[in-house]
Amino acid sequence: MTEEITKQDVFQAMDRLYERADYYAAHSIADNTRLAYESDWKQFVEWRIAHDILETLPAAPATIAAYFTDLADSGSSVSTISRRSTAISVIHSAAGFESPCKTAQVARVLKGIRKERGKPQVKARPISWSELKRMVTKCDSSIMGRRDAAMLLLGWTSALRRSELVALNYSDLSFTDEGILLTVTRSKTDQEGKGQTIGIPRGESPCCPVEAVQEWLSRRFMNAAPEEPEKTPLFVNIGMGSRRLWWAEEKGRITDRMVSIIVKRYAAFAGLPIRDISAHSLRRGFATECGAHALPERIIARHTRHRSMEVLRGYIEDGSIWRENPLFFIYGIQNPLHIVSSNTAV
Repeated sequence: MTEEITKQDVFQAMDRLYERADYYAAHSIADNTRLAYESDWKQFVEWRIAHDILETLPAAPATIAAYFTDLADSGSSVSTISRRSTAISVIHSAAGFESPCKTAQVARVLKGIRKERGKPQVKARPISWSELKRMVTKCDSSIMGRRDAAMLLLGWTSALRRSELVALNYSDLSFTDEGILLTVTRSKTDQEGKGQTIGIPRGESPCCPVEAVQEWLSRRFMNAAPEEPEKTPLFVNIGMGSRRLWWAEEKGRITDRMVSIIVKRYAAFAGLPIRDISAHSLRRGFATECGAHALPERIIARHTRHRSMEVLRGYIEDGSIWRENPLFFIYGIQNPLHIVSSNTAV
């Protein structure tokens, strides 16, 4: 006998669907991005209350223009104001309103702020392949040294973002005769989790990323495999006390902040200026090195997974500063880099 479906059942089913729809909408962007938007929106709301502006959504363009003006006059950077503008636009869009940030009034204010207060963006200093090799030679044979060598070499050769590097699990790596097949299960440019696979070929010792990762895993797991590879982080925190130990207990997944600290530490050991060194110096260094070798954009982009070719071209141009420098021709001397010309087929 077929059960009778009441209107109450239909309403409850629809409520569950609405809840699931809200859940999927909330997960349409990365958690860190969502938290950043919420924080920026909270700052705007607090400013509005402090200035006795009681309007709710949508915010008036004049209010937004005044808010951005106050931020600029208070010393906020252009990047901070731009980020607040993005957050306000996202919140309005999610609520079904047009963003006041897209109006001509606010656009003129933002343009004026960028013109008057804009500064060149501080970029992470790229770490070249030769500099990376110097850094890796400073990694000793301790458990920490093996982890750090593997992380530096894999981070540079894979050109991963630091969030992607710390998110790697044991199961994301597959070792072959050619090298490592590395699967990035989720990234900044792949929020839907389709996954992207890149290849890391074997290199020459002692700077082969494949050997470095194998040595780290062999030491860490005592030549065995973890019981739950899908849940086992590739890189873990083992504490500063393990600096001279052959083996040490794990203390959870490594953080993106720790990656920057490690990169800076070995850059200093190698005698590099560390002022603008960060975890991003690995990814930027890879792309810049490719640019110095005149590799085609499509080959670089396939490996780095850049969605913005404009950003990638910025790295490539940095790498070509010496290779394509006109002063070598004016001086009448041969380019000491001995790089093949861009007309050479690759």
